[in-house]
Amino acid sequence: MLRYKEIKKQLSIMIAELQPGEPLPSREALCEMLNSSYATVHKAVQELVCEGELYTRQGSGTYVTGNKPEPQESHVIGILIPNNTQIAYRSLIHSIEKAMSARHTGIMLACTDGDGDLQNRKLSRLLSHHLSGVIIIPAFNSDLVKDYVLHTRLQQYQVPAVFCYRGVEGMPDAPMIGYNNFYMGYLATKHLISKGYRHIMYMSEYMLRTTTDRYQGYVTAMIENDLEIQKEAIVLKTLRDGRANEYEDMCRILNSDCEVDAVFCAPDYLVPGVCRAIRDCGKRISDDVGVITVDNSDVCYNESPQITSLGGMDEEIGQRAADTLWRMIQGESVDIPFYLVLPSIYERGSCLGPK
Repeated sequence: MLRYKEIKKQLSIMIAELQPGEPLPSREALCEMLNSSYATVHKAVQELVCEGELYTRQGSGTYVTGNKPEPQESHVIGILIPNNTQIAYRSLIHSIEKAMSARHTGIMLACTDGDGDLQNRKLSRLLSHHLSGVIIIPAFNSDLVKDYVLHTRLQQYQVPAVFCYRGVEGMPDAPMIGYNNFYMGYLATKHLISKGYRHIMYMSEYMLRTTTDRYQGYVTAMIENDLEIQKEAIVLKTLRDGRANEYEDMCRILNSDCEVDAVFCAPDYLVPGVCRAIRDCGKRISDDVGVITVDNSDVCYNESPQITSLGGMDEEIGQRAADTLWRMIQGESVDIPFYLVLPSIYERGSCLGPK
């Protein structure tokens, strides 16, 4: 019989007398105990490791199998977002990644460019990787068919999903973590009123839940302060033939008999066109027309003066979304379908008061 097989047999007898999880003596000690070379002892130990009688911990030693720590179950989740360039989305991703990393969970990221069709293709691609769950910032669209496709994909793969900022119609079981948009609209309008603006217009997208909630907050603040709501100063549809037309709408209103001294732009991507229209109509931002927006994205910093905005709680939203999804992955029930975060206001130079 080969020498290492004799050593292996002696080691098996020794292992039988040890408790599960108990350490085996060092290789050097075994060499002395068994009167054998290091290479022979090492080969015998390695075979016993391969056969499952022993296991090793790097930098610690060799132990008797039976109480070997179970490896932690690994998970991977997907994050589906319009882009990863905006400050808000980067903050959201950072907080989700931090929360999931603490749970030994990996992340796969996909960007949709805010396009509903691309969103559904990217979602299908993510789900093909057998993810444990997904966090989605849905693309803004008024096409219910695209939301239905998204819903169907998630139902097909039976993957837990959490939405951020806005939900999707027909998915009451998927929690939504986002801003209190009614309060956001109310707070933005109240801020303009506190600065002395009285003829405030509202500009937003058409028939989106987030923007209609903000509109209701705007109306509430105007009525509460006995201010007239001018029908001509309400622009709820800013997309015609697939292109944004906020510049034309703003110019039209400023050149009409409608009295306007401030504008609340509910989605921030309308801000550049609105500000350009104000300047082209010979008016000054803040002094003649105050401007306030939401989301606190890069758009706010690119204008002069910089734009006052509401938002800034994206890390909290990401943390809540990660915690909620993790509970769903663990099979726990989520009692609150909507978790609404109160926005902060970031005051800058775009609405300091009329001159």
